[in-house]
Amino acid sequence: MKKETQAHSGALGESKSIPLSEVGRSESIEPVTNEDFAKKAEMAKFMDEILTIVIPESANPEDLPVVTPSVNGINQPIIRGATSKVKRKYVEALARGRQTKYTQVTPNLNERDKIEMVPKHVLLYPFTVVHDPNPAGREWLQAILKSE
Repeated sequence: MKKETQAHSGALGESKSIPLSEVGRSESIEPVTNEDFAKKAEMAKFMDEILTIVIPESANPEDLPVVTPSVNGINQPIIRGATSKVKRKYVEALARGRQTKYTQVTPNLNERDKIEMVPKHVLLYPFTVVHDPNPAGREWLQAILKSE
């Protein structure tokens, strides 16, 4: 029996609404102070594993028939509707490729000046992982899809 993992907009993590005054605020950057090269080598090996995926054909005639995620300046063309073998790092790029649209909501109609921006995330290129050789792969993908 095949174990497929579908990546689609419904699998994306929930986001809390933010006040309009906070749009564009950034978090502070945490510097790396201790590098663990063994962990980095293990992660590089994990990210180079080959996965089998399918990006479905698009119903939109304006969409290109080939999706091309890029990691560190290297492109990986993936043909829509065909089974493709790609490295995990390109699957991560697909999983992180999303678009966020906002809806303005006034929770209290008596306070019309207090507007909240409610986000909705959608994947740019939904895909299905047909085969992942690593048992930790499914959990890894689901964590990326739930992240913001």
